[in-house]
Amino acid sequence: MIQVNSNTPIINNLKLDSNVGEELFDQYDTFGIYRAVQLATRRTPWWNLFVAKLIDWTIFRVALLPLPLALVSSVFLVISGGSVLLKWMVGVFWLWIGLFIIDQFRLLSLNKKLSIEPALKCSEQRRSVIVIGAGPIGIAVVKECIEQGLEVQCFEQKDNIGGVFRPNREFPGGCWPTVRLTSSPWITAYSDFPPKSSSSEHYTLQEYLEYLANYVEHFRFWNHLHFRQTVTDVKPNEKGGWIVTTVDRVSGETVPHHCDRVAICTGVNLIPKPIQLPGLDSFTGEVRHSAMYKGVEGLRGKHVVIVGAGESGVDIAAEVSYVAENTYLSIRKGKFIIPRINPLTGMANDYDTNRIRNAPPIILQNWLMTLKRRLCFHTGDHTPESAFRTQLLKNSDVGPMSQAVTKSDDFIYRVIEGKLNLRRDLVGFDGDEVIFSDGIRHRADVVIFAHGYFPSFPFLKYPKDVQALHPGNMYLNMFHPEIGYSLAFCGFARPKIGAIPPTGELQARLFALVAAGKRLLPDARFMERDIIQTRKENALSFPTQPPPNVLINWISYMDKVANLIGSRPNPLYLLKKPRLLWKFCSGPVTGAHYRLTGPGASQTSLETIMKLPRMHQINEIITYIGLHFWLWPLQIINPNSIAVCA
Repeated sequence: MIQVNSNTPIINNLKLDSNVGEELFDQYDTFGIYRAVQLATRRTPWWNLFVAKLIDWTIFRVALLPLPLALVSSVFLVISGGSVLLKWMVGVFWLWIGLFIIDQFRLLSLNKKLSIEPALKCSEQRRSVIVIGAGPIGIAVVKECIEQGLEVQCFEQKDNIGGVFRPNREFPGGCWPTVRLTSSPWITAYSDFPPKSSSSEHYTLQEYLEYLANYVEHFRFWNHLHFRQTVTDVKPNEKGGWIVTTVDRVSGETVPHHCDRVAICTGVNLIPKPIQLPGLDSFTGEVRHSAMYKGVEGLRGKHVVIVGAGESGVDIAAEVSYVAENTYLSIRKGKFIIPRINPLTGMANDYDTNRIRNAPPIILQNWLMTLKRRLCFHTGDHTPESAFRTQLLKNSDVGPMSQAVTKSDDFIYRVIEGKLNLRRDLVGFDGDEVIFSDGIRHRADVVIFAHGYFPSFPFLKYPKDVQALHPGNMYLNMFHPEIGYSLAFCGFARPKIGAIPPTGELQARLFALVAAGKRLLPDARFMERDIIQTRKENALSFPTQPPPNVLINWISYMDKVANLIGSRPNPLYLLKKPRLLWKFCSGPVTGAHYRLTGPGASQTSLETIMKLPRMHQINEIITYIGLHFWLWPLQIINPNSIAVCA
């Protein structure tokens, strides 16, 4: 075990201190990142460069092969007649093409009914809805319910809209004032309310709050929002519907409200996970959860440890490293890190969430993305920052598309500068020290745990004999099979890459239609079977994420919800508009994709799709389509429910 104190030399600026031995350097080189960064700055031998370029060239040619092979073989067969062997080979090749097309049509669900509409016209009686929480998802639910003719009220305990994006020291959770969103404006935006600016620069907290306020103002529903109201009790009404009890935070008045439907939109980042480690009770420093972090105040000149490599953890670590005496970021294993802005294109990195790239089986996506990053080591295309990201991904034990992505890399620059130190997972405390899994110890004045939250609804009382469920064990992460449409949980679906607001907005549209009696949910048995199947798929997609969780494969989930709404774009509609089809497949997926047809269709969404740029070059698109063509049977091993064009 290595004992380290503030006087022990550490690695700064990626240079080995003369007083530190090679063994100690390796001990401190968490995940081999420092050595990887050093290698990225060295000149690549010509033979490494040649082999890497050859592999890259071969992959592209193999991907490009299907089209010329189909044309040449068919023409040659017609002209020359061909031998029996040639006829057999051409037949097998065209059979392969046919099976690939059939597989795509299966994913498009052309033979499935897109939505379940009531057999009889619904009652003209207006239904009442109460929405709990006025964050980005809650206000979307209010707006959609109003559009469906429902009576709706929204109760929010804070003094304005925004939810976790509204900093308030009275409540746990939420953002700190200097935060920047990790999803870009056009990906984050509501489908029928695009940003004013065409820029892909990520919103600051104030800019996003302004966008939300403009959304409410544009659709004119401020009068449906009630602030400083704490919901203390939600229980079934014996006469039907629900009773929601609120307490006014100013006057203390308690009021019961009767309604037909309830939408819970309190968010996934509300209740911090508990902290349980050996020695915690006797630790002389201060322990906090990132939910209580509101800035660097009180951390100047201190020894600070941040635990967790999620987006909050790495952003807090980067910010604290500017004022603390020593800052350590503790992570259990590697992680897939991407910058907010792609340094090669200057565009937001989440613009690469297009259908062509995400259509191949996940096994193929993981293999190709990992290979491309490793080839960069040998082509000389790596910067120290990209080498850092590649090495961290290598230590994650799973592919990049099989884990939740951290869409922020500002902390990497601080590590490279020697101002922020990486450490392995924190396993215990001893007096004023923290202990990491590799035996290294450090003095710590403050430890900030950014290790996540869990959904909690202390105000909710389920009907008799109905068991409470984690949202990850509900139908679409929304509906309890035994309760059905009268209670919905909106906003409890976190994409591995993408954004929660457009996902929650699509949930809001489905809930509003169901609450208004214009759509029906499948029966309870169907929902239970779907939940079991979804859990199996998630176990394959996110093998390191313990269940239950709220992670989703973004595009396939959105397609599934849109199916029930009736707004999933019909491929036949897209085929009639070739330019729109190309933008739809190669451009970034946004909520606007689900307002082209069906309920809520708008010209604004069409304009959004046509406006957003394509991030990938043509050769990259050809590579994904071509490799998908050759390797589509991998779909059987690790299914992916995304088709290329819808």
